[in-house]
Amino acid sequence: MLFEIPRSSALNLCTYFANILSSLLGAMLEYEKVKSKCQEMEKRVGSGRIVVAPIITEDGQPIVNPSSNGANSGEEVKSNEVDSSIPENRNDSINLDKEVIQWKLTLHQIDRSLLYYESSENQARLWDVLAVYSWIDRDIGYCQGMSDLCSPIILLIENEADAFWCFERLMRRVRGNFKCTSNTIGVRAQLTLLSSVIKILDPKLHEHIVNLDGGEYLFAFRMLMVLFRREFSFVDALYLWELIWSMEYNPHLFTIYEANASPNRNQDKSQNEDLMKYGKFERKCLKSGQKDQQANMSIFLVASILKAKNKRLLLEAKGLDDLVKMLNGITGELDAKKACNEALKLHVKYLNKVCLI
Repeated sequence: MLFEIPRSSALNLCTYFANILSSLLGAMLEYEKVKSKCQEMEKRVGSGRIVVAPIITEDGQPIVNPSSNGANSGEEVKSNEVDSSIPENRNDSINLDKEVIQWKLTLHQIDRSLLYYESSENQARLWDVLAVYSWIDRDIGYCQGMSDLCSPIILLIENEADAFWCFERLMRRVRGNFKCTSNTIGVRAQLTLLSSVIKILDPKLHEHIVNLDGGEYLFAFRMLMVLFRREFSFVDALYLWELIWSMEYNPHLFTIYEANASPNRNQDKSQNEDLMKYGKFERKCLKSGQKDQQANMSIFLVASILKAKNKRLLLEAKGLDDLVKMLNGITGELDAKKACNEALKLHVKYLNKVCLI
């Protein structure tokens, strides 16, 4: 006997899936609209070609022969071809908006170093998504490290529009990491908190790092900025991301990111709300009353890595260069699950000690 679904439930189910399809179609059309705008400004977007050398000067004049700027003219990707629409007389070029100039100045900087991206087609997909994103986020544009975050998404999601919106939502979460000025860096607050965490959990190691002139913990900049993409293997990095995001899960984050607001613990939490809806790490923070959103799990993952290398750092690191070299040499040696478990233990230990201070 076939299971019969009540008519009201069937209608609700149909409405639910219709809304999902409508949202997906809307997102796809929106991406194509933005990409078309980018194609109007730079014909290589969406053409299967990429830009590997500067194509414009800071005053908006086109560089007629980009290959003369050090690009490898023998690359498989035909990124050094000059469109016939580029005028030979630079003084006759069209005056470009400052935002367009700034966007074009960054197009050749997009990284594509993974083995997967040795294929010209895959390079072009990654480049297109990052080029379009750098146009819609004009305050930050493209920054080194974004390709580390985007490449796994491009690899896993075949549809380019879907991959773009997944990356765009990820950037809403980590966008602050890329807000760098001449006076500060985006992860400065996290580095400061990391310093405090190590000082409390391992004062001897902290003192040693300070004596090496590493008290600002800038050696951890890359780990925090691109979420350990270069410290762990490709597969382990993806596993680690999933662990971090599930541990930090907050049921209100989606609404916060949609509104482009800054995440704030307890912002929308009612007194009677079930804490079991939150991820394990976030739950601990809420129970302890910790409101600082900079106290994320990534900081304690860095702390767990430093603790694991404690003895070697104390014995062998005689200068800041030694410290940086040792940490750069751990790529591919770390176990994501073990590091995550140790980070959770350190977080609990840190909260217990902070409450006693």
